[in-house]
Amino acid sequence: MKLVLLVFSFVLILSLAHAQPRKIYLSPKAAAGANQSLFIDSIKFHPLEATKGVSFGEYSYVIATDKYFIVTTSFDQTVVIYSQSGKFIKKINFKNLGENVYPQYDKNKGQLTFFFPNKKYALTKKDEIDIKTHFSDKGNGKYYKKYIIDLKDSNFVIQKAAVTAFDILKAYNLKDDYYCTYEIDVNKNYKDTLDYEVKIYKGTKFIKGYFPYNKQNEIRYLYARYANAVTQETRDPNIFYITRPYVDTVYALSNGEIKPVYKVVLPMENALPKSFFETPFKNATERENFERNNGWWLRAIYLPYETDRYMLFRISFLSNYGQYLYDKKTNASYNLFKVKPDSASYYLPLLNESTGGEEQGKFYKLITSDQLKKVYELNKGKTDKLPKMLQQSLQDTLAPKPLIVEYSIKNH
Repeated sequence: MKLVLLVFSFVLILSLAHAQPRKIYLSPKAAAGANQSLFIDSIKFHPLEATKGVSFGEYSYVIATDKYFIVTTSFDQTVVIYSQSGKFIKKINFKNLGENVYPQYDKNKGQLTFFFPNKKYALTKKDEIDIKTHFSDKGNGKYYKKYIIDLKDSNFVIQKAAVTAFDILKAYNLKDDYYCTYEIDVNKNYKDTLDYEVKIYKGTKFIKGYFPYNKQNEIRYLYARYANAVTQETRDPNIFYITRPYVDTVYALSNGEIKPVYKVVLPMENALPKSFFETPFKNATERENFERNNGWWLRAIYLPYETDRYMLFRISFLSNYGQYLYDKKTNASYNLFKVKPDSASYYLPLLNESTGGEEQGKFYKLITSDQLKKVYELNKGKTDKLPKMLQQSLQDTLAPKPLIVEYSIKNH
């Protein structure tokens, strides 16, 4: 979720007129299955050093930096750091920071950041609004706690850090001292009415807002949970994609202008009715019941990755979720939950359910020991034909060594 603002010296103009977005017809129910080798290319293996006390579950996640592989696991709240050759460096336990506390990777600063509320203070919604309204007040730091792991320091210790104004806003650093916010909130306790779904700041000075809304009573966001506008990098350093809650359009930000580039056309069974935008919910419970009873209506669309041929869509529905690959050449769409490992990709589970972390066009997926046991069984009798590094991981068939698989999504 990153944006690099290229031009700050002139007024940014919101320009939607005369733009003709390309239509992407995607039916979640009809999206097909396929063998994963149809989509992936350039598989490389990074075996990890076996280390006592280190194990990974299905939901361990890989962060690839220019020097390290960092594996975070939510079930035991640990961070494990490896060199890019797979050598074990350090295991860091962060349970003592509290439950539901997890690291975020700050690429610009080269840090893992833990930021969470200070339990000494029981903040009301009105308190939170006041704090965010006056987010640059230094006294607000006491309401939160912040710790970092500086990846430039080879000791990799968890250290306390000062809470910044933009931690409080949950903003992300664009470049230098420019920040972007994405959270959307509606509440009658706001004194002002005007806000923007995406806001740009220089230091603590507001520069420009996109997509205005009424933050006291905007109907579509009233009592909404997890309403965020998302800005993401593209392959072109001069173009960035923006997607918005309850909107089927992908916008592009380039040279100070925003225009729609893709319109994801969904079946009627996934489309929000007109009444959703016109009739306010009476309370949070009514909205929760509505979302539960209409689970396949659109909440948000994300376009985290694209090649010349394929587009990776992640779609959040009111109470469901899906991941899809769209083929720009054939106009076919595929459901990642239906994409299966196959012999051409050594039966490695690379695309089903999760693609893994992506960095500069490469995806990194952790394959656990338990998953490798299944890989061995599926390749039984022909393991001598597997790539050498994969063979090494499978030598101990009872406890295969976990490895990180690097791959790309095909361009053609």
